[in-house]
Amino acid sequence: MVVLNMVTKTARLHFLIFEPRLGGHHLSWLRYVAEDLLATGSSLTLAVDLRPGAKELIEKYLADLLSKVNMISAYGGKGKYRGGSKMAALLECFIASGAEEIFMTNFDELASNTLRLAAFGVTPPKVLRGKINGIYFRPRFMAHAFWPPGNMIKSLGFKRLCRGHWFKNIYLLDEYLISKAHNNWPGPQFHFLPDVWNGNFSHDKHAARQALRIPPDKFVFLNYGIGTRRKGLHLVIRAMRQKRLPDNALLLCAGKIADDKELLSGVRELEESGVAMLLNHYVSDKEEELCFAASDAVLLPYVKHFGSSGVLSRAAAAGKLVIASDEGLLAGRVREHNLGLLFPSGQVDSLVKNMKQVMTFDKNKLASYIKTAHNYASSCSRQAFCKALLKTLSPRHI
Repeated sequence: MVVLNMVTKTARLHFLIFEPRLGGHHLSWLRYVAEDLLATGSSLTLAVDLRPGAKELIEKYLADLLSKVNMISAYGGKGKYRGGSKMAALLECFIASGAEEIFMTNFDELASNTLRLAAFGVTPPKVLRGKINGIYFRPRFMAHAFWPPGNMIKSLGFKRLCRGHWFKNIYLLDEYLISKAHNNWPGPQFHFLPDVWNGNFSHDKHAARQALRIPPDKFVFLNYGIGTRRKGLHLVIRAMRQKRLPDNALLLCAGKIADDKELLSGVRELEESGVAMLLNHYVSDKEEELCFAASDAVLLPYVKHFGSSGVLSRAAAAGKLVIASDEGLLAGRVREHNLGLLFPSGQVDSLVKNMKQVMTFDKNKLASYIKTAHNYASSCSRQAFCKALLKTLSPRHI
């Protein structure tokens, strides 16, 4: 657990942390926020998924925190949300917990429907007014307020709720949006949180490859996370199929491939031809560390991706350069912090060109990327996240 000396005892509150999902980053961020709020001396009730299967996973993942928190289920009978909807479940859990404040580790869970309703004058239950804190991962309307039309509706709804003082602290993962948010949506306090990495990403490359059974002479391109077209896996498959890369190029595809038979068969075809290795399952923390340590470069060929990506943070922590689509927040960070190469989104030939280029970098070139990667990684470390969150929990913000 990360604990900072700057924690103020005046920040003690009873928080309800509402996190009804387990996939992707949800469990990790639930743990980070719970650890840091506990460090303030606050009391916590976790409204989570306590249905069979999910309950066991949560208890295993949060084992060392269970004696310090209370847990209630966000779900009622027949596997549905308490009260029949997410908002109803939030309200029921808040009242049942006796908490003073709500902290949503993924405000996106409620945002879309809540903002649309607010645009037409339908607000959340009055008891929640001024008590909602949340991490907003993908506030698309903040960046593009008028297109598509749905963003305009959400922007209007958000403005009404801000003026009505429904929100207290809203946390954004986009450092470039903070000032815009303060100017356009007065009311709540907006704060930047780094897209955090956690763990040991300094494993020896040779040892990591031995553990994963990757030959030492390969140049490994890592495609990490849920395998979808939105994340650009289809582009990577097409790039590897072109057979224009040197013979020692190897694709390490780590993470559960979504229900897309074409993507799965494509990676398996590459695996059978000896140019890919597939870990098609939920990757453990240990496996995650080994994958990044074993790689030479990390692929981020996302298509129309909005917002941040924890993969970039992990690549930086491991000192690996990235090859990313030239669009959005990720491209801005790669460019500003010199974290790797960019290619026009969706263009396979340009992706292949960049992959070939990084395979020719000499030690000095690679060393420069390693240095800038580690510099960036320090800004989104677990310690940096804790500091950024806890400094908002002062009498001024509470």
